Amino acid sequence: MKRDIDIIRQLDDTEDAIKRARLRTMQAVALGLLVLAALLFTLARWQHGGHPAWGYLEAFSEAAMVGAIADWFAVTALFRHPLGIPLWHTAIIPNSKDSIGKSLGNFVENHFITEEGIALRIRQIDIAGRAGLYMQSHAAQLSGWVGPALEKLMQMADHDKIRCMLREVATRELARVDLSALAGDCVEALVAEDLPQEWLEAALDQLVVYLVEPANHPAIEAMVQSAVNTESSVLKYALHKAMPRIIRSTAEKVAEMRLDRSHELRQRLGAWIANSALRLKGDPAWQEAIGRYQQQALTSDTVRDMLDGIWDTLRARLLADLRSETPSVPAGARRLVENAGKLLTDNPAVRDSLNRSIEAGSAQLVKKYRGEVGLFIEAQLATWTKEQMSERIELSIGRDLQFIRINGTLVGGLVGVVIHFIVTLF
Repeated sequence: MKRDIDIIRQLDDTEDAIKRARLRTMQAVALGLLVLAALLFTLARWQHGGHPAWGYLEAFSEAAMVGAIADWFAVTALFRHPLGIPLWHTAIIPNSKDSIGKSLGNFVENHFITEEGIALRIRQIDIAGRAGLYMQSHAAQLSGWVGPALEKLMQMADHDKIRCMLREVATRELARVDLSALAGDCVEALVAEDLPQEWLEAALDQLVVYLVEPANHPAIEAMVQSAVNTESSVLKYALHKAMPRIIRSTAEKVAEMRLDRSHELRQRLGAWIANSALRLKGDPAWQEAIGRYQQQALTSDTVRDMLDGIWDTLRARLLADLRSETPSVPAGARRLVENAGKLLTDNPAVRDSLNRSIEAGSAQLVKKYRGEVGLFIEAQLATWTKEQMSERIELSIGRDLQFIRINGTLVGGLVGVVIHFIVTLF
């Protein structure tokens, strides 16, 4: 950026030097004509009384000198005191610096920075269409900045602050979730799809397989003996002898329940699940309890650590992608830029809508900040000294003003010839 500023300054200095040289050249031409008129006047006076043509030359050169000097005075008085003499109403531009700045600011503000003018210009240049073409032709360049920019942002970011911010946002949004109603909706959806009964049938199938497998019988007997929890050897022996029949009978009952969807236990289970859905959505006690568990979970260290890890996970994956041989983020950004540009160029409705939005936004900006433009111009000119103001304007228009001196010399001479002719004629 500093290098660009230095280059701009060098170009400005070069341009000023060229303007100054062209100004000096024209000043020399105007001065040369004045000197030539003086020499011609001297020659004509020396030859006075000779041929009548010398009288016309004398009148021409005399009037030319008057015109040259008068116009020199007029042009010079714009920028400085002629011959350094502070005559009245000279050095007009330096002495009127502040009023010029204010007038220029008001002129630009009232005649250039207008809502209608800016809106008309936006309609003429089709910003959205040009942006679409630029995005398509420069998609690679635009997306190429994404990777380095993201890596730089990752280095500059305050990761502790981002973690805290993400945790607070996630906690706040999760706390707003009506978990009880959500769970009720999920249970209702499962019931509507008959999934609880299907899951129950799958569980019963596996239970039957487990029961009929002889290798599992010792474990089943041990579980029953533990449940009975008796010290009587007689009862233990009786259970041991009856265990095959108990297991077989249980397997038959389970298989019967598996095949009969109208079985009482299955009906009661289905009713309990459906009732649970209703209570999750409408029972204040259940809702209060689930809400309390939800808040406890969100404030637990486990959930807090999990939420804190969101940013670290995202950052690690992003950096890993950016440093890979084929990063997907810049590629995705390129496709996004290309598609957005294509949308703007191929879809007139989108393009016109964006242009109208830009036009409306610019009108609001102009309406809000137009007064600032005039103040800005006035403030910028106020930072210049009188000498700087005079020099900059003279470099811009001074060369053209020298033609006033040249024309004044020639026109003055011609007027002198006309006057001399009229005088000699009458």
